[in-house]
Amino acid sequence: MANSKTVTKAYVLSDGQVISQSYLDQYAIKESNKIPSDAFGESYRKNGLVEPLYNIEALAQLLEINTYHYRAVKTKARDIAGLGWDLIPSEDVDEPNQEQKEIANEFLKNCHPTYTLSELLDMMMVDFEATGNGYLEVIRDDNGQIVGLEHIPSHTMRVHKSMNKYAHIRGNQHVWFKRFGFEKDVHKDTGELYPLGSLSKEERANEILHLKNYTSRSDYYGLPDIIPALPSILGDKELQEYNISFFDNHAIPAYAVTVTGAELDEETVKVIERFFKEDVKKKQHSTLVLAAKSSEDNLSYNQEPIKFEFHKLNTEIKDASFRTYRHDNRDEVLSAHGVPPYRAGIVVEGSLGGSTAKESTEIYKQSIIKPKQEILESRLNRFILQDGLGVTDWKIKFRELDARDEDKEIERIEKLFNMGVYSPNMIREERGEERIDDPNLDRHFINGKPLDTSSEETRAIIESLKSLHRELIEIMTKNDQHDADVKEEKQRRKDGS
Repeated sequence: MANSKTVTKAYVLSDGQVISQSYLDQYAIKESNKIPSDAFGESYRKNGLVEPLYNIEALAQLLEINTYHYRAVKTKARDIAGLGWDLIPSEDVDEPNQEQKEIANEFLKNCHPTYTLSELLDMMMVDFEATGNGYLEVIRDDNGQIVGLEHIPSHTMRVHKSMNKYAHIRGNQHVWFKRFGFEKDVHKDTGELYPLGSLSKEERANEILHLKNYTSRSDYYGLPDIIPALPSILGDKELQEYNISFFDNHAIPAYAVTVTGAELDEETVKVIERFFKEDVKKKQHSTLVLAAKSSEDNLSYNQEPIKFEFHKLNTEIKDASFRTYRHDNRDEVLSAHGVPPYRAGIVVEGSLGGSTAKESTEIYKQSIIKPKQEILESRLNRFILQDGLGVTDWKIKFRELDARDEDKEIERIEKLFNMGVYSPNMIREERGEERIDDPNLDRHFINGKPLDTSSEETRAIIESLKSLHRELIEIMTKNDQHDADVKEEKQRRKDGS
């Protein structure tokens, strides 16, 4: 029969306490990968719903366990749809209809009794970035006119295999919706199809705009950008919770103890603790003499003598490794999102920022934010404004993230103005302000002197200013003389009385 040896492991903490490996294992995270149950359960089979590639409830919960993921999702959502919006004329329209603009403005500014359009879209994009799917409910009145919008959390929605309707579960409530523009009525309680317009407002399902982050693996659902970095989030959670739960209650392990051929009994543990707590402090070169009871295996098979091995742990390296691992996880999460550390509120050690931060933000704006803004704009313009409200001359345009350094930008414009490149009105237009109807604001200047005027015009301007100056002095002199006359008259009346 092959030899077998009893091997027991333990750790000596920096305060001299001895703990077993089994005790340490209690602090390992046992439920870090636990997936919450899917509320839809049997509905997939019974109601013809399609199960998503990943548990959407679990994806939504990731926001609660990782700071960097949460910050990246919130930052992207705000930069996409939370900076405000404007109505601008459509490109192919020379004279946009002002009445259409009023209709669009009235609806978009009053689309929800509590939230603004920017708030609704921000919620939708938080879901989109966290789970890969965002949902917006479109509400119509009895006449079929769009009268409101509502956000529906993505983890409560599932797509039907027909892709024409959706099931929404919240608690005990089960409600059906239909795809925006689907040319049939859907009963909101049963999901059954009826001819368009045959159901009452109370019976028919409202419509849904579904925005999904494309994946080739599913025609029904999108996937969030964070998917490739899921191991980093889960690993970071285990590391963080292990550190907190163990080191908050114990000192740092200083030695690893391995006992071969015997159990680490209570008496031996006391000897080791006394040695590290008392003897080592009194005399650094003290000798530790240990004895242990042989295990049954050792007695039965006449194995080698009992061995005690102590391995000093380099706690500084381990602590640094923890920090490095967390930084690696953080970088992996931000890289998956495409968010620069500066946008997530992280100052990278050794980085000077400046132009690097500006360039990173500009890349982020052009490659991550702008494409998603264009997708969302396209959906709203096509379905809400054009198909829903009949507004064709105007379109929604989201305000863009400003990656400029304000002080440097002002310095740049000032130089261009003093060089005669910019007129005051050109500066106003670049800054997004309206022109002022004044010929002088369309002039160009070099170091404060008009560039596009003749010498005679320049002299005329100067003379005009001088004349104005003289008139002001004359007016001030007259006012002073008038005040003096009034004062003198009052004094004469006082003396005469």
